[in-house]
Amino acid sequence: MAKTSDYYISGVWKDSSQVITHVMLHPVTDNNGFHRGEKTIESEVIKLIKQGNIIKTITWGYPGWNIGAKVGAVTISGREYLKTDANATVKDNLDNSISMTQIK
Repeated sequence: MAKTSDYYISGVWKDSSQVITHVMLHPVTDNNGFHRGEKTIESEVIKLIKQGNIIKTITWGYPGWNIGAKVGAVTISGREYLKTDANATVKDNLDNSISMTQIK
């Protein structure tokens, strides 16, 4: 099976305004598995996307992880944000990722 993406996002950290500041970013293996994630600042993820890396969400759905939507970057009022494909299902949205706020 061909590698479907370069990274997965499994969770997010948000500030007091509910804006994503960091994500849990996992490098994807050749067989579409993934390695332990690392807390990564949003701007670094946007940089990876601009460099041509494919990043998708993953959501937990017992008994395993489900690959979700492709993550892109958008600019609104001069600020860049992460965004999933608007045509994907609701569960694929970054807002539905695990909230990592309590994890430092």
